[in-house]
Amino acid sequence: MYATRLKRGVTSTRSLDIIRWVAIIFGSVTGSGTGHKSMSASNSAITIADIARAAGVSVSTVSRILNNKPDVAEGTRQRVQAIIAELGFTPHAQAQRLAAGRSRAIGLLFPDAQLSLMREEFILGAAKAASDASYTFYLITSDLTRHQLMALCRSALTDGIILMEIHLRDWRVSYLKRLGFPFVMIGRCANNNGISFIDMDFEHGIAQAVDHLANLGHRKIALLASPDDVYERGYGPAVRSRDSYARTCTRLGLPAIIAPANDTQAELAEATNMLLDRHPDLTAIVSMHGDTTIAVYRALEARNLRVPADVSVIAFITRRAAELFTPPLAAIDFPAYDFGYQAGRMLIARLQGSGSVEHILPPPQLILRRSIAPPRTLRPNGLA
Repeated sequence: MYATRLKRGVTSTRSLDIIRWVAIIFGSVTGSGTGHKSMSASNSAITIADIARAAGVSVSTVSRILNNKPDVAEGTRQRVQAIIAELGFTPHAQAQRLAAGRSRAIGLLFPDAQLSLMREEFILGAAKAASDASYTFYLITSDLTRHQLMALCRSALTDGIILMEIHLRDWRVSYLKRLGFPFVMIGRCANNNGISFIDMDFEHGIAQAVDHLANLGHRKIALLASPDDVYERGYGPAVRSRDSYARTCTRLGLPAIIAPANDTQAELAEATNMLLDRHPDLTAIVSMHGDTTIAVYRALEARNLRVPADVSVIAFITRRAAELFTPPLAAIDFPAYDFGYQAGRMLIARLQGSGSVEHILPPPQLILRRSIAPPRTLRPNGLA
């Protein structure tokens, strides 16, 4: 039930912020449609709505004051607090934990978490880990500044954070280490001493995909990679996948053909067309773009090229998404739900004092489906 409600919130909302998720998830945990229980047993007749009416403010304003949020006028805060004291209002257990600096909550910091099946599975996996341990779960999709991250850590809103979108030298990691604030990573830095993480083994995954295509006889294998600026900023998956592809091509004596593209269908289709214009003898593509690899299929179809008769395609993608393609997409399987769940489990274990540092780097698994075949020139009579 918890995961189902969370899923609906994610799939219907493009831009989320932490305050909106407080209301949604408090409702899930407490069973209250408004996100708050009434009061303690001795004051059960008083509700948060009563406080709001008496103070002449909205329920959300009272909620923000109870949760120690800073963006409330000081005069309003004092008036509401005076009415709370006068009426003997006692917040529900979650608010009491916040006031004590123990939220029993974890947050997933996932900058720019646009809608996709893969991103959804990361979120749902982490939420399920929180739910299984009776923790509240927050999703934060803003790209936080240093000041905002400090405010989050000091807010008592979460006890720990799962970091995503990790760079090789990530200021958030060094900052949280200095603060001593509990966190784990989905992804990894260049130096991961003392930090728990789970990550895809992009280096070996890329090598496995290119090796398999080369063994089928492909000699022109392109990589649809992340944009150049993402690579230059040191984003971990971009650097590891592109560098591994170049090394693998060198080892196999193949030309390295790299097409950078943003993770949108329009840009991925444009990059695919550019590849085919420049390399009309291209016979295979490896895509780092997950769900949006559907744009590759569509670009090929628009040029009357078939998968895999004319061009074979492999992507890093979740199993569920890969099986929705026609033909089903061969893939380096990306178990995003499991990654989210394991990250949540590691963080909660640390918060409960039972966890040690874990480095989880599962071996990549190449799932062969009907989007790959030997190049046409190597088939009997050139048949598909």
